[in-house]
Amino acid sequence: MLDDAIKKYGLMLLITAMLFSLVFTEGGIFGLVKTKMEIGRVNAEIKRLSQENVLLMHELDRLQKDDSYLEEVVRKKYGFLREGEKLYRIEK
Repeated sequence: MLDDAIKKYGLMLLITAMLFSLVFTEGGIFGLVKTKMEIGRVNAEIKRLSQENVLLMHELDRLQKDDSYLEEVVRKKYGFLREGEKLYRIEK
């Protein structure tokens, strides 16, 4: 009778440990959910970066082929002036 009780509680302990492992460990259900969420986040970041890359490639192409656009960007972004031009700054 005592052996049966020990076997029964031992089996229950083993099953409990296995269930705990299945649910709470890195390879368990919570680990799987966490990994799937991370994959979703990384895929969204890849999509965003791909879209940004396309925009940058268009910008680069335009800068390489359109001299007037290049001049406009250089003048606005870096404050370059044409030869003989003067810049007047008006403080508000």
